[in-house]
Amino acid sequence: MYSIHNCPDGQSCPAMPAPRAGDAPVTLHLLENRSSLSQDARVTFTTLICLFMVMTILPAAKGELLVPVFSLGTMALLLGAIEWHRRKSPANEWLTIEEERLRWWSNSHDKVDFPKRLTRLVKVEPTPSCLRLFLETRSRRIEIGRCLSLDEKRSVASLIALRLKETPA
Repeated sequence: MYSIHNCPDGQSCPAMPAPRAGDAPVTLHLLENRSSLSQDARVTFTTLICLFMVMTILPAAKGELLVPVFSLGTMALLLGAIEWHRRKSPANEWLTIEEERLRWWSNSHDKVDFPKRLTRLVKVEPTPSCLRLFLETRSRRIEIGRCLSLDEKRSVASLIALRLKETPA
């Protein structure tokens, strides 16, 4: 998901006009979408896990230990991965487009500062279901929007292209 900050006149992405000299900088906050489970879904998963645990105990009662050990180990790894994912902060990026500068940073990379005049947006779409966005100058190329869905990348790409198209003379 993404949000637009400092948008002129509170306009949304599709209606945003081309930048004019003296416009306030536009800042895009690109954030990984993490949907949380509802209470009903949590109860369902808890019930399924309990049933799965009971089913692993039955072979153990018959003396077959390999199945329960494997099942419990698999459940422990799955729960550990879910807990690790929950504790890890969601991926996010910030992109600020000013009159003459373009700044990008994320929670996993250092800040990058490009001159707006020399920066271009490159869209790489090897298949219709895969889109990668790059900000490119002569000396550097960085990928942006890794944390966005395909539709969000397309929407953000049009906004960035619009803001990069006109550079004040």
